[in-house]
This record gives sequence, C-alpha cells and structure tokens, in this order.
Amino acid sequence: MQTSSRWVMVVLILAGLALAAYAEKSDTPSKSKPAKVEPVQGTNLKRLTLSTRAAERLGITTAPVREVQVARKSVVVGEVVSAPDAALSGAWVRVPLSGDTLHKGAQGQLVRVLSRDGSGAGVTARAVAWGDPPLLYSVVDSAAPGLLPGQRVRVELTGSETLRKVVPYAAVVYDAHGASWVYTNPTPLTFVRHPISVDYIEGDLAMLSDGPSPGTMVVTSGVAELFGTEFEVGH
Repeated sequence: MQTSSRWVMVVLILAGLALAAYAEKSDTPSKSKPAKVEPVQGTNLKRLTLSTRAAERLGITTAPVREVQVARKSVVVGEVVSAPDAALSGAWVRVPLSGDTLHKGAQGQLVRVLSRDGSGAGVTARAVAWGDPPLLYSVVDSAAPGLLPGQRVRVELTGSETLRKVVPYAAVVYDAHGASWVYTNPTPLTFVRHPISVDYIEGDLAMLSDGPSPGTMVVTSGVAELFGTEFEVGH
C-alpha cells in the first residue's frame, strides 16, 4: 500500500512538472513576440524589431553599402561597312548611336566587336565619329578575321568610370508600385526600409544612383520575410 502511494505521488509530481512546462511555453509568445512593428515618427515607414530567435529562423544576413568606381557597359548591334572615305583603311563598323550618346564619352573609347551571337573573344577597336551629322564607327584592323561588309556584329561599349553606391542585388525589394527599397540595420535586430534608386544591375550587384550612405548595413538574406512582416502579408 505504501509502495502504491509512493507511485501515485511520483505521478502527481511529474504531471505537475509537465503542466508547469506547458504553461511556461504557452506564456512565452505573449511575453516575447517574434517581431514588433512600430511606426517611425514623422514618416510613413515602420521599424521592425525581431527577437534573436526570429532573426536566426529567418537567416538574416547583412552587408555594407559600398561606394566604388564603375564603368557601365552596354551592347549595341552594328554593321560592318566600307570605310567612309577611300583614303581610310581598316574595317569599319557603323554603330547606330545618337549624337547625344557620342557626347557622353563614346567617341575615342576602346570597344569590343563581337560576332552577332557573342561567340569568340572579339576584337578591340576604337570608336570615332565621322560625317555630319556624325555617326559612330568602330575602326578595326583590316587584318581582323571574319569581318565582311554587310555583316551584323555586336559592339560592346564601356562608359567612363563614375562613383556609384553598390549593394548586392539580393538586398533590393520592390513594392507594389515598382519603387525599390533596401532594409537597413541601424542597431542589432532592428530593421527599417530605406528608398533607393537603381541605376542598373550588373551580375549580382545593384548600382545605385541614390541610396543609404556608404557603410550602412543592409539586409541581404531574409528581405522578403521582413517585407511580409512589415505589411502583414499572409497574416
């Protein structure tokens, strides 16, 4: 009988411990929410504060905004033509660029002439303007193989270097109106959406014409989840 009473006591103690643990788990979400969303005073933005566990679950990673010298590349279709003057030598490639483009540094720069499908290493040429109104031509060594009058080729132009703010493209998120944003990380576990202007994309980098100051930490992983939390998508 004593043995039976002891077993009953053990069962009751274990049941009490289980209930206490359950109650503790049940109370946890109400005491510490995974994310707190509050307005940023004087703006229409919101500040997101995550719990450490929520940040880990979302796999949040960050990277700094960088400022680097970059030269934008563009590819246009040109045509191999005869030299515009009989006294001129070399193979000439006419490139249909506007006069406005010529004044932005296309003239005089080195370009690469590639086959239409982009195969092969291509040949280097120098862009010159000729005629009135001027057209842009790429002058190629006459010994360059495989360039025949009338042939369509691709010409890769590289603009002059400019200072640009750069962020990983993974950091960029677009809203329903097409505006682009990044999430800054001003303090640990705190995130605020910041507007940016994307000039162009190159590989996995976004070149910005406007954005946060260099050195600002922006979110590169977990961006969509932060956006969904801020706007309560799926809630």
